[in-house]
Amino acid sequence: MPVAGFSGTLSPPRYTGRASRAGAGVVRAKTGTLAGVSTLAGLVRDADGRLLAFAFMLGDGKGYVNPLTLDRLAAEVARCGC
Repeated sequence: MPVAGFSGTLSPPRYTGRASRAGAGVVRAKTGTLAGVSTLAGLVRDADGRLLAFAFMLGDGKGYVNPLTLDRLAAEVARCGC
């Protein structure tokens, strides 16, 4: 799977902003996009070192979905001590 901020569909400029930087190097995920819907699903080590799986889907099928929103969600999971 692509590594956030380093490879594939998660390469920079993704995971370089202040709100998503915590996910760089620790989020490994696959993106998916259809008209008006975007997804991000993968694995992350949280702040306590636990391996967590996640899946996010945004959009109503009618408008643009900003992929940076998905990056911020995954970065929050990386930041937490869940």
